[in-house]
Amino acid sequence: MVKSRLAKPMLVALAACAASVAFNGVVFADDAQAQAQALKEQMRVMQQQMQELQKKVQTLSTKQQAGPPASAATGPVAAPQEKEVLLHQIIKGFYGTLDVSVDEVSKGITGPAWGYTCSDPYINTTCARNATPKTNAAGGIGPVGQVGYQPELGTNKSVLGYHGAVQIGNSSNDFIFQIETQPSITESPGLNTSYTQQSNVVKAALGYGDNFIGIGSADPQGWGKLKFGDTYSPYKKSTDRMNPFSGMLGDYAVIMGNTGGDNRVEFGTRLGQSIWYESPQFFHVFSFDVLFAPGQNRTYDNVVQSNGASDCNGGNSPGSGNLPLNCDDGSFGTAWSADMKFEVGGFYATVAYELHKDVNRNSDGIGSNSPIYGAQFAASNNCTVAGNAPLLDCGSYNTYLAEYGQQFVNANGFTPEFANDIANESAFKTGMQYTFDFGLSVSTIYEYMKRFLPADLQFQNERQRNGLWFALSQDFSAKDNFSIGWAHAGATPGDPGGQHNYNPNSVANYADMFTAAWKHRFDKNLYWYFDAADTINHGNAHYDLGAGGRGFAGVALHGCLDPGHPAA
Repeated sequence: MVKSRLAKPMLVALAACAASVAFNGVVFADDAQAQAQALKEQMRVMQQQMQELQKKVQTLSTKQQAGPPASAATGPVAAPQEKEVLLHQIIKGFYGTLDVSVDEVSKGITGPAWGYTCSDPYINTTCARNATPKTNAAGGIGPVGQVGYQPELGTNKSVLGYHGAVQIGNSSNDFIFQIETQPSITESPGLNTSYTQQSNVVKAALGYGDNFIGIGSADPQGWGKLKFGDTYSPYKKSTDRMNPFSGMLGDYAVIMGNTGGDNRVEFGTRLGQSIWYESPQFFHVFSFDVLFAPGQNRTYDNVVQSNGASDCNGGNSPGSGNLPLNCDDGSFGTAWSADMKFEVGGFYATVAYELHKDVNRNSDGIGSNSPIYGAQFAASNNCTVAGNAPLLDCGSYNTYLAEYGQQFVNANGFTPEFANDIANESAFKTGMQYTFDFGLSVSTIYEYMKRFLPADLQFQNERQRNGLWFALSQDFSAKDNFSIGWAHAGATPGDPGGQHNYNPNSVANYADMFTAAWKHRFDKNLYWYFDAADTINHGNAHYDLGAGGRGFAGVALHGCLDPGHPAA
């Protein structure tokens, strides 16, 4: 191919050649005129040839700048040869989400707390409010600390992980694995050591998240997957898609799966030391999952951590919440969890069940304001006559008293634990979702949680109730979504009276949470959200906004190097 930048040198060379021909010939006198005429004719022909050559060069240059013809452009193009295939396969196993929120949250606590005097402590309607309110540690009558609106930054549900699958020999099965961590973005990683909650788990450490090894069919329609590790349970994951507020204020885990309104979500947590099976989707419609966690606890009452665990089963370290060093604030033994899922077109439905065996809640008695608890403690003369308080653990209380003294016990608010507040807890739910072609998703969940207590402990049973969830989520464009949600926690049979403002006359212990959120997606990896939520507690209910999620306004960066497997 002739390039345009060679045209001028070629013309100069031709001119030089013509000059050489013109001036190197021998001229004789007798035919000088004839030769001169012939030379003149040769010069004219060469000049004409040079002009034609210049036109050809210019035409060639113009075609080169315009690119290949249309017919060539539409022809098949050879795919670029893949380089560093192994490196590409390694990189695409990484995934993650980075989430930072700016929070502005109020505890909503106002006014003083009141005590009550009951003529018959076993009949709530006989209790009358005292004439003067309770005083706090500073001698005042109001709440202590910053209980109004407070700005904060938080790292919500950020996660970084790596997963992969390796073929086992020449079989149709793969060795599968995954490991995650929850990076701390707004603060240095470390132990959770707040006054009301302590944990030995470092969330930013490698291995905090859904981690497993296992065996799975390479064919999505094969026999399924068998996994071993630490994971969110099937019960929790079965309705994740119905929660457009995950990780935000208004996350439905504030109420759904949360039996008592604590800072933990009993039926929405990870289960460690687990074995679970995930089925394929039969006929592209039906699938199920089942999980078993053996508990690994040698004690009959699950009062210590499971073998190999940092925290008590159910969350928090022994003694969390300024309690004695035991796992008696919700620790359990063996756990089972299962779900069934149906999906056809835009319709999705699920049913799920989970069981926790021998859940220890003896510490619910410490500092109880319940008149029934108070009557038992008084009848025992502060546990000096233990036989008069069959519901209380006077033996352990007297041991603490002998070791630390009455002054220390009183200063820390210690009173006897319950003697045998250990029972199974279960949860059942069913959920449905329909997604319309115009971008609207409608979701609803019904949930029932039960604690299997004997009749003499039902007065303090706050773990048994109904729950409801309803959400609408509308995509207004490819980049904007608006969602609203409502959660309802039904009334419970009783309450242990751990709150300072406990009212024994109130039996309507229910709560409602209202939430709304707007999300704007800048591209496939980055979105911004703004959300607000309000929890309204009635009676002695004490649900908050911290369990399961938080974040008043925030920005999230979602990254997945393998577009076919977005991060959870």
